[in-house]
Amino acid sequence: MKRNLAIAVSALCLGLFAVGESSALDTYSAPDPAGGIASSRHNLGSFSMHIGASDPTGFGPVGLGTTEICVFCHTPHHTNQGWTITLTPMWNRGTSAPTSFTAYGTTIGGTTVVNSDIGSTTLACLSCHDGVTTFDNIVNAPGKGLVVAGGSDRGFVFYDFGSPVSDFMTSSRLNLGLDLTNDHPVSIVYNASTVAGLRPVNTTISAIDLTSDLNTSATTYDNGNMTKNLWAVKGFVSDTATIADLLRGPSNDRVECSSCHDPHFNNKSWQEIDSTYSNVTADQEAESNGLFIRRVGGNTGSGVCRTCHEK
Repeated sequence: MKRNLAIAVSALCLGLFAVGESSALDTYSAPDPAGGIASSRHNLGSFSMHIGASDPTGFGPVGLGTTEICVFCHTPHHTNQGWTITLTPMWNRGTSAPTSFTAYGTTIGGTTVVNSDIGSTTLACLSCHDGVTTFDNIVNAPGKGLVVAGGSDRGFVFYDFGSPVSDFMTSSRLNLGLDLTNDHPVSIVYNASTVAGLRPVNTTISAIDLTSDLNTSATTYDNGNMTKNLWAVKGFVSDTATIADLLRGPSNDRVECSSCHDPHFNNKSWQEIDSTYSNVTADQEAESNGLFIRRVGGNTGSGVCRTCHEK
């Protein structure tokens, strides 16, 4: 009897833990930290749970990589001052030249972006997602006297679930390549007055109504994330941020990659992504990361698109 009672109590505790864990993954509240870099695919160090510069034999990262995380993108010293702009923030990666890319060109609304417009923030993201630059092409490598201006491939070896993997983006979904004409315009001025039904930049994001045109079930889906419309801004989940807080560039008026994505935000509340991993291992499910989309709930109900576009 005692044994059965113990089993019942254990099962109840496991059930409560599972519910709590699910809740923690499915929703965020202001002002929760927009964190999770260590547990995400953007941790390229040897302690990563996913793709990392590690040695699957258990002898450690010596000669194969590093235990550090931030170094793959940032450095407090000897930052990359490449091309004609300073790459920010504290950028530690080699990058393709702006002239290597084909910019979007002119939108249907008449706004134009050319190669010379490609901003620092977008170049920073493309330094991994251009399909050319390796994960370990960094300026200031861990250790002493390992600075190479403009960056250099360090010869790290990357593993995923114990198997060697390529050290640059090969997936077409993640590899934007050098041709940016078939992607959402980046480094382009957010022109709310004339094009694309764009909302004013001073619009408070959480006040935007995303549910009234939808089935009533939209108000409760994923813990009601569509009624909250919360975004990860300035390192935290915010209910006070405006559209202006998502813009970057010299005049803080441009849409960049970082307007929609935060590389540090392990967004586990994107139901459309998490649910697609239902038939694979827990490790693979954990790799979804919600594509690092800033909006809690990802693009549920096209919430990312309709936050800026009043359609």
